[in-house]
Amino acid sequence: MVTRRDRLLRAFYRLVPPSLHRRAAYLLSLYHADRVCDIGGGAGHLARALEEAGERPGLHVIVDPDRGLLEMAPGYPWLERVEAVAERLPLRGGSCRFAVFHDALHHIEEPEAALDEALKVARCIYLDDFDVKTLAGKLIKLLEKAAGYPANFFSRDELLELLRGRGLRVLHVEEGGPGAVRVVACLPERLD
Repeated sequence: MVTRRDRLLRAFYRLVPPSLHRRAAYLLSLYHADRVCDIGGGAGHLARALEEAGERPGLHVIVDPDRGLLEMAPGYPWLERVEAVAERLPLRGGSCRFAVFHDALHHIEEPEAALDEALKVARCIYLDDFDVKTLAGKLIKLLEKAAGYPANFFSRDELLELLRGRGLRVLHVEEGGPGAVRVVACLPERLD
């Protein structure tokens, strides 16, 4: 059943230009992200940005619970679509190098469980989300709560602690657009 919330999200993602994912594509290329699990990446904007940059991973799996968003993703031969929730990834352990949460972690009902699940299938995590302590983060949280989304936002420091608390070594942190933070973190014994 397609809900009002689903329709809102689909409409929003039709308007999002792939250019918003260019920095993510660049950072993933720096860290040799040859196998990507794009969690909550339904419409395939990261895949489009990777293609635009000439970065074609050996495997790019988009995991999203919204079939309509998955159908919006491009038909690249290196791209797979999986309809599932982030808290229960139906992927083989270690099948990806990177689990990516690009503007997605705050949409997940149980974000900490999603991070734990991501670490079962990936060596590293790329996070791009809004810092709830910024004005932009606070406004987006209010809007998303009003629209009925989980709006599980964290501050920059809380995100870093969530990653470090899972044994990840933070390799890169930068401020993104208004109120956004980007983080690359990997398990120390798996940096190869």
